[in-house]
Formats: sequence, C-alpha cells, structure tokens
Amino acid sequence: MIMDWKIVVPLFALVLTVSSEKMVGAPADANLNDPSLKNALQFAVVEHNKQSNEMYIRQVASVVKAQTQVVAGLKYIFTVNMGRTSCRKGRVETNCLVHKDPEMASTYKCNFEVWSRPWLSDIQLLKNDCQQ
Repeated sequence: MIMDWKIVVPLFALVLTVSSEKMVGAPADANLNDPSLKNALQFAVVEHNKQSNEMYIRQVASVVKAQTQVVAGLKYIFTVNMGRTSCRKGRVETNCLVHKDPEMASTYKCNFEVWSRPWLSDIQLLKNDCQQ
C-alpha cells in the first residue's frame, strides 16, 4: 500500500517543525550583554566569595556557558572559570582583576545557578559547585 503524498508531505513538514523548536521551559543560551544576566552572575560571584575560605577574592576569568530558564521566576545557569585576584577579602577595593599570570590566577571551574524573582525582591544562589 502506497501512502498518499498529500498526507505524507504535510505530516513530514510538521515533524520537522516540532523537532526544530526549543522546548518551552528548557534552558536556553543567554546573551552575555543582558544586564539582568550580568547582575545574576555578579550575585553568584559575591556569594561564592562569602562562602570560600580563601584569603583573596575570586572573579570570573571566563564564561564557558550562560543560560536562562523560565521557572516561577528566572533561573540563570552559569559555567565559568574563576580566577584569583590580588584583592584581599575584607578590604574595600574596587578594581579586582584576575591575575594575568596563570599560576597566580589559579583558575578553577564553577557551576552556578541563581534563581531570581524580581517582583518579590528575591534572589538566591541555588548551586555553587566548583572543582578546584
């Protein structure tokens, strides 16, 4: 039995369309220039530094991946390389850049997840997972 092309072609087109669409609610790549994304990443870095026992502040040396996901608010998902700065914790310094020398920077990878609900003035660090 040969199927009628009038049925097969539209059905095939529908399958291609559905398979190429992103799933609603799934993480999607984010624009690194988005101010809310930058704020969420800075929040994660500040919280990471508060929780670490290091003497020096860490900053993002490079962003490996940044995504957003719509969940009862917005979840920001980051994979970044963190590097050591010359700024000591507890001091008021504003220009804390990652060391240029790789040995001094001592970078490591971190996965952060930040959940933001701006209408509630609520932001939380859900995940702070680093491999040193």
